[in-house]
Amino acid sequence: MDFNFNINDFIKTNIVKINNAIMPDTFNGDSRQTRVCQEIMSVILDEMGEASAKAQGLLKPITNTELLRNKDHIVYLLVEKEGNHGKGSVVGMLKMGRKSLYVFDECGDCHNVLCLCVLDFYVHESRQRMGYGKILFDYMLEEEHIKPIKLAIDRPSEKFISFLKKHYGLENIIRQTNNFVVFRGFFNNLKNNTTENSPRRSYGSPYRATLDDKVTYNGRFTAHKRESTIGKCLNWSGHDESWLAQVAPNQLYTMPHALASVPPASSSVKLF
Repeated sequence: MDFNFNINDFIKTNIVKINNAIMPDTFNGDSRQTRVCQEIMSVILDEMGEASAKAQGLLKPITNTELLRNKDHIVYLLVEKEGNHGKGSVVGMLKMGRKSLYVFDECGDCHNVLCLCVLDFYVHESRQRMGYGKILFDYMLEEEHIKPIKLAIDRPSEKFISFLKKHYGLENIIRQTNNFVVFRGFFNNLKNNTTENSPRRSYGSPYRATLDDKVTYNGRFTAHKRESTIGKCLNWSGHDESWLAQVAPNQLYTMPHALASVPPASSSVKLF
């Protein structure tokens, strides 16, 4: 992507990291130069974010200056310094961030992990299938000291999934209800990135969860729900019914034993 200013005046290397100060990690300058640099980086982030959203068919960008300023995320920018008649062209963008996620493994067990996530990945259409994406991704892996299999991917496109399979051999997908994707091997040695002794529940198992075994989910399923009509009928008023609201609707159908984990009422009522 070309701009009407000289990118090379502010970005001195082919790949830079932009943090929530909206500054390249390699930039040095006085206060006036810093303000100008922040304005330049803001334009680049907003334009690249718009292009990424359009390429992914999203209704609004998930990367822009305002979002980055308010988050502890990092944006990697790949620059072709010879492009745009020597002014430099921005070729690719990769946004990374750490998130505390509840993720399910292949057995249906839930784990609370603090993991590095790929939040946005875009290579300009004029530079796709030329190796730039892999250059940018490899640089990030080295900087973050992480293996591809340990990443969580937010809403990956089919093109991105194909990219990961081709270059890194990632093909055994475990899709999550929070729209993230992880791959088989993500849960190996999980204690290294588990945020706490996470409660784990197997929805297909015969045992019942206790009231102390609660799982809190991120996302829209934690929003306030009105009192359950079913709960009223079954006299659950004295218990925490929030767990049922936290289960994604598709889990109630794809995991037939999910309801078996609902904490029983004091006067036991058999559902099945």
